[in-house]
Amino acid sequence: MNCPNCGGLLDLKNKRCEFCNTTFNDAELGLNKETPKTERIQEPQRVKSATEKRMEEIEKERENRPDKLPDSHIKDAMTGAAVWSMISMFTGIRGFFRDLKRTVCMILLVALEGFFAFTMISGQVTDLLKGELEGFVAVNILILINALIAGIISRIGYIRAGTAITAVVNALAVVWVFIYPLIKTDFAGQTPQSVAILAVIEMAVLAISVLLSHLVYRRY
Repeated sequence: MNCPNCGGLLDLKNKRCEFCNTTFNDAELGLNKETPKTERIQEPQRVKSATEKRMEEIEKERENRPDKLPDSHIKDAMTGAAVWSMISMFTGIRGFFRDLKRTVCMILLVALEGFFAFTMISGQVTDLLKGELEGFVAVNILILINALIAGIISRIGYIRAGTAITAVVNALAVVWVFIYPLIKTDFAGQTPQSVAILAVIEMAVLAISVLLSHLVYRRY
């Protein structure tokens, strides 16, 4: 290697020129070789899934979302809550009065049928039937009136069993007022024809009373 100063022969071991007697270092002789930095191998970028992309979007929206809602949104929420509270309260009050009305109507229905049954059992109605056609007609009219009033009460209180209760009470009234006295006297003074006519009439009256009570309950 030649000397950088005079171009003479250079002693590399001592890093000294024999001609100009100049000593050099590694940097001056260009012997320092910088080790190249190892370049970082970049990994291929992984493709994100749709779920990951959506999660990133949600996170960005959450970061950009204001901490407080606008006043208009708060007012709308408060208004909606107030309206819902009023509707719930109105529904509760309406349900209370509906149940109260049903209870009152049920009490009235039981009282009506109890009074009607007591009237039939007391014997006052039986006295009307002694030789009087008007009494026979009056008893059947009472049966129909009882069915009519019971149907109205059942309709007001929405009592589904009202028609059945009335039908049972009317049937028992017919048995007590008409059938039981005949059986008790062993059909004394009655012909088979008259008994058959009585049975047909009373079955027709009972059927009409049931139909009347049901129609009033459905259409009143």
